Amino acid sequence: MRTGLPATLTACCGLILLFSTLTAAAGNGKDRTSEHDQIDQLVQSAMVYQNEGYRSQAIALLQDADQLAATSQPRRNQISLRLAQLYFELGEYPLSINITTRILDQNAPDSIRAEALNIFATVQSTLNNPKVASATFDEALVASEKSADKAMTVVILANHLRHELDYGKTEAAKALAQRLIPLAMELDRQPESISLQISVAELLMRLPSERTAEASLKAQTLLKRAATNAESRGDSRLQSYAIGHQGRYLIDQGRFTEGLSYLSTATFLANTSRSYESIYLWQWQTARALRLQGKTEAAVKEYQIAITTLEQVRKELINGSPFTFPQKIQPLFSELSDLLLTAARSTTSNADQQDYLKQVQQVLEQSKSAELEDYFQNDCVVPDQTMDLNKVDVATAVIYPVILNDRLEILVNIGDQVHQFVYPITAKDLEILANDFRYNLQRDQGDDEYKQIGKELYDMFFAQAASLLEEKNIGTLLVIPDGILRTIPFSAFYDGSNFLIQKFAIATTPGISLTLPKRVDVTQATLFAGGISDAVQGYAALPGVPIELGRLKSNHGAEILQDEQFHLGAIQTQLASVNYSIVHIATHGHFDSNPQESYLLTHDDKFTMDSLQQSIASRRDAGNPLELLVLSACETAVGDNRAALGLAGVALKAGARSAVATLWQISDAATVEIITDFYAHNATGKFSKAQALQYAQTELIGSERFYHPSDWAPFLLIGNWL
Repeated sequence: MRTGLPATLTACCGLILLFSTLTAAAGNGKDRTSEHDQIDQLVQSAMVYQNEGYRSQAIALLQDADQLAATSQPRRNQISLRLAQLYFELGEYPLSINITTRILDQNAPDSIRAEALNIFATVQSTLNNPKVASATFDEALVASEKSADKAMTVVILANHLRHELDYGKTEAAKALAQRLIPLAMELDRQPESISLQISVAELLMRLPSERTAEASLKAQTLLKRAATNAESRGDSRLQSYAIGHQGRYLIDQGRFTEGLSYLSTATFLANTSRSYESIYLWQWQTARALRLQGKTEAAVKEYQIAITTLEQVRKELINGSPFTFPQKIQPLFSELSDLLLTAARSTTSNADQQDYLKQVQQVLEQSKSAELEDYFQNDCVVPDQTMDLNKVDVATAVIYPVILNDRLEILVNIGDQVHQFVYPITAKDLEILANDFRYNLQRDQGDDEYKQIGKELYDMFFAQAASLLEEKNIGTLLVIPDGILRTIPFSAFYDGSNFLIQKFAIATTPGISLTLPKRVDVTQATLFAGGISDAVQGYAALPGVPIELGRLKSNHGAEILQDEQFHLGAIQTQLASVNYSIVHIATHGHFDSNPQESYLLTHDDKFTMDSLQQSIASRRDAGNPLELLVLSACETAVGDNRAALGLAGVALKAGARSAVATLWQISDAATVEIITDFYAHNATGKFSKAQALQYAQTELIGSERFYHPSDWAPFLLIGNWL
């Protein structure tokens, strides 16, 4: 399957240009050795595999070519650059960094340095290091200008522009666009130049609307030129992109008839070239045009067609960038949800309303699954067996908050009925409020401001549904949080008299279809517990860990690894050798926006999420998943929605039915109390996990020492709530 224009321009332009030059130069010499011929064949075959989307096969061939070219540093550097790019596209960031760093440590020509710096900067942008990325792009530009490689200069400027747009740096993006436009206009008619012009035009169209008058005109000029040049070369794939983006522009201008005509042509060309990764884009824009014209039913059908097409190519679109999902995928799901929610409010038929709302839930579930697969770069995190809403206990309400640009919608699913509530607040204002709430909860400021914000959030999310929840005798809330809401504990919402956790048992899950509910026979449960009390690797000591682990051993018969015994090899061996029902880890845990930077601290190393999956998740495939994973000292950064997504998905990643984890670290003494109470209530067999955690948290609220939410609110039950 062909891949579309990638998130970084280097993949489709810079390195293809470099390797076109490489293979052409190699073909001119009549006295080449057979070894050189072999290298050329390997490189050319790798290019074919890469262009068809088979990156792993391309890497294997390039590794062979790299070994053969070991005695020729210039030639090896060119091969290594392509390897570095492919490693980036596969999310193998350390390998990409190692290669580019090795090249930069040499006295390489400016053209090679420019390529290496460009890739290095792109990786740093992906790894959420914006300052390093910006500085490295600047360095790459200097090297490129010295080498007089105009095409590479355009690539670097465009990648830098994309980076600044991704991080919301409008002024920096505007300045880069002004430098980029004249250079992009001068590009020739080669395929890599056409691809570059299309990508630059797409970036110019992303500039904020108040600044795009000139940029939009230039973008259209670039797209028209690209379409003409692609047609003259018979390249229907690039022609489709150029014409499709022109259609998108016309739709934005309200010129629907012209825009739809362009989109129809783009779709035809994409089908002709089997460029399925672009077809969903034009179907999406067609749906948007129908929606803007008020043709709801036709728009819904076209959105659904676009999502179906997307599902066939989504893996090809995911390339490890933290911006892939929010830019390429999430808006499609959000627009359809918005349309369906609006239609549900507008109809007078209860049957039609329920139909619309249940469609919304299906769209949300698809979106949640896609988002987790994007975050973990692994479609295996989503279980084969899924659950539907009809299986949820009648005393449990499933809460779907839906954050839209101009409002918050709350869907409350009870039994076979979905109830819709709307609150007028912008997504930006909700983000500010959520971050303020988290900040006031996380540290005891000596005031009650957290209650004031908690009351505001309660009124927003639950005041309208309060009578419904009471009428239906709801005892448990299963919340499927969206966006920034993953970073805050719903348990600390405040109704003016009580916290939400004092009224309801609460669990969260990335999606109901991602949850495997099952009641555990606690009398048969086996438990492994490990952790660190020492100060190691620059982390503070956790003096409460021995008490925490000791109680688990004496009260529940846990197998224990502590301090020096809690080293990486011993943990992996222990988890692989025994099918424990419960795994409890009491150590510093860090969840990052980049899943490769998320880990649990061991005495000698770091236990990554991939290592955790390898140690435990295979049990799920054998039909014997871990029942409960407890991480009692985790943390995510305030406002880091992507890191919180990793925490929300930790149970799925580990192949566990459910997890208990914390949004931020709390005092050792409070941890010991809440963990002890949670296990004590759970061990009776009378309560669900959600209820056991509820009772543990409410007992702390009633204490003199730990009443503040900073000590009890960060504990979340994720996944199976039974």
